[in-house]
Amino acid sequence: MPRLNLTGGSYQARSTALAAQRCLNLYPAPLPSQEGEPIQFAHYPTPGLVPFTQTETGAVRCLYQSTQGDLIAAVNAGVYVVHATGNTTKIGSIAGGTSQIRMQDNGTTLFIVDGTAKGGWYCSLPSKPQQGLYGSLTQIVDAAFYGSQTISILDTFFLYTNPETTNWYVGPAQFIDEATTPFDSLYVASKTSYPDTIVGVDVVGQTIWLFGSQETELWYTSGAADFPFQRIPSLTISAGCVAPYSICSNGGSVLWLGCDNTGLPRVYMGQGTEASPVSTFAIDHAIQGYADCADAIGNIYQLEGHTFYVLTFPTTGTTWVYDLSTSLWHERKGRDPVTGYEVRTRANAWANAYGKVFAGDFESGAIYEVSLDADNENGRPIERQRSFPHLIGDGSRMIHRKLMLDAQNGSGIAVSVDWSDDRGKTFGPPRLLTLGSTDNFWPTLWRLGMARDRVYRLTWIGGTFSLMGAFIVADQVTS
Repeated sequence: MPRLNLTGGSYQARSTALAAQRCLNLYPAPLPSQEGEPIQFAHYPTPGLVPFTQTETGAVRCLYQSTQGDLIAAVNAGVYVVHATGNTTKIGSIAGGTSQIRMQDNGTTLFIVDGTAKGGWYCSLPSKPQQGLYGSLTQIVDAAFYGSQTISILDTFFLYTNPETTNWYVGPAQFIDEATTPFDSLYVASKTSYPDTIVGVDVVGQTIWLFGSQETELWYTSGAADFPFQRIPSLTISAGCVAPYSICSNGGSVLWLGCDNTGLPRVYMGQGTEASPVSTFAIDHAIQGYADCADAIGNIYQLEGHTFYVLTFPTTGTTWVYDLSTSLWHERKGRDPVTGYEVRTRANAWANAYGKVFAGDFESGAIYEVSLDADNENGRPIERQRSFPHLIGDGSRMIHRKLMLDAQNGSGIAVSVDWSDDRGKTFGPPRLLTLGSTDNFWPTLWRLGMARDRVYRLTWIGGTFSLMGAFIVADQVTS
């Protein structure tokens, strides 16, 4: 009985007639080939969200793990230390809203920016990790601070971008407060390789990535007295950034939603001093059809060895996720229990802390623990879906006699099976398969009709089981 393998090849082609493999709220993971396993990939459910703590009502605008190991949350106008117990301590307030903000600390001081001209706040960190009190949050008034959409750090210097200009600047070495370590108005530099506006800044290894709207420059520490950094000569990345809050790095890689001066948005990944697009043609087609990409939000988190770049488009309610460990994409969405429409996931910000992964809600202010053992988002069921590759022979029709699901049993969950006979354009009425209550069970459907080109699709609610594929019995006929 031939096996229908799910090889992880979702979203490789724009046309569903070529590749109709949707992967919703599931992520593929390869199996080691040297072990002789009969399949190449297993598909695991994406994690659910378990309530951890509640601060105030509003969007969780940023989650950040400080160098002290604490989880810091910005919710609406409040900034909180979220303790490992779930208790919270408010350390101050910033300008309220729902837009993203960014945080960075230098080991002694935490700095927050919100992208506005004077939107900067700072406070002192405790002297010992996860012990003591944070200082009061203070809004900066230094005339040499011009605001910034993003913030990063290299060699004890905070790095900022001057909004809507071609300039960027740095704070004093080992910033403490504006009285002790005031800003230097001469610590300003310009992007010179191309006259586009600077959008954001990040650091990969020891290299500063300075993102313009159309091109990206790379800088290094020079130690010069007038300005401590210098551009790497004759080296630029021919892709800028269209969404400053899509920029996200894990130290060794940086990902962002960008474009060059000849094209439309794509997702790029930079490593070392090189960058290349990682979004497929199908992903590009989807993203470039969105009405607004400028508000895209990027986050990186790691769970069970997989490093995920989560790219959310709030305006369209869509989340695409790139697995750096496998170079494969999947979708994450929720479903509105009232309207039945697909909607964005609850998570608006992500961070690792205390040996766990946390996510913040985009409107309720709730902070969740991200758990692979949870099959819902704070009580809202998660719908999962995986489409199979096209089943097509030599152009003749085939009688589909039997479909047997290869999945982890034990949950007893009902799986909806439907299929398309028009090359993935439309799908017919579903039939139900129920997973067994024991592992020694193979859910099977019989007498599935005739088709020249068929695409099967599985959909189910909740569940934490893994999907390996299916087996098919189909006979070709001469017609």
